Amino acid sequence: MKNILVCLLTLVVIGSGVSTSFAGPYISANLGAVMVEDSDIKGGGLKGEIDFDPGYAFLVAVGRAVETVDRVSAQRGGRVDSRNGGRVELELGYRKNDVDKIKIDGFGSGSANGDFSSLSLMANLFYDFATEGSFIPYIGAGVGAASVEADLDGSNSENDTVVAGQFILGASFAASETLKFDMQYRYFTTEDPEFDGLDAEYSTHNLMIGLRQSF
Repeated sequence: MKNILVCLLTLVVIGSGVSTSFAGPYISANLGAVMVEDSDIKGGGLKGEIDFDPGYAFLVAVGRAVETVDRVSAQRGGRVDSRNGGRVELELGYRKNDVDKIKIDGFGSGSANGDFSSLSLMANLFYDFATEGSFIPYIGAGVGAASVEADLDGSNSENDTVVAGQFILGASFAASETLKFDMQYRYFTTEDPEFDGLDAEYSTHNLMIGLRQSF
């Protein structure tokens, strides 16, 4: 929950500098690798930990770019020296990781079959930093909800819908006036999902590449 509050605070801070001067809509798609942090589990008098293999993620989003004044020179009659940019978007994401092994305190550890997956819907806000070239670094944050599903050892899968948050660091490279390549790191985390009385943790590190088409 603490990590989600940090993402929410970042979203508010970024949003405080974005004006309502809209520049245009866009769509984006990103694909990448997902590493899930070891998940502490507890419930029914048991405690343990789940380790995961690297997995994959696929994200699609629709958004709108906005333009923000970065600096205005009074000496030059109020002329704008530079402009940064902001973006607001709605994102649908899917992540999946296979389980490597499970450790139960007092019983040892062993390999396990199964996987954890999540389907998320996020509202994101980005801040693009102005540069002189086609390389544009940016930061972002988002809040939303995620349905986290656990399917272990071929048993019936369990899922729980929880609050989610994310923090994003990235950069874009302009291929044309309307098409950009994106490279991102995302920290995506949720409230602890509950699976049939068993509480778990779900926090991920994501390395993504993608395309963003403006209109």
